Amino acid sequence: MKWKTILDKEQRKYLNKLDVQTALRIVESLRELEERDNPLLHKDVRKLTGRLKDRFRLRVGEYRIIFRIKSQGRLIEVSEIVDRGEAYKR
Repeated sequence: MKWKTILDKEQRKYLNKLDVQTALRIVESLRELEERDNPLLHKDVRKLTGRLKDRFRLRVGEYRIIFRIKSQGRLIEVSEIVDRGEAYKR
């Protein structure tokens, strides 16, 4: 069974502001996670620490996708898509 990615309105808006090539890379990376049995075993996924300890990050070039996993519904809930320099300041 496949995973499902959930992006809220803010993340969709952010993707639309990015250049097409970058947005497509991010969408393709999320699709890659959806296809895996365990998305956390992807080579570019790392568990975060500190105040974000319940989340993970996916590295896509200069961007970071911050997300959490809901195993019960097989959901990948994206909370942020940000430039690498801004990823952990919030």
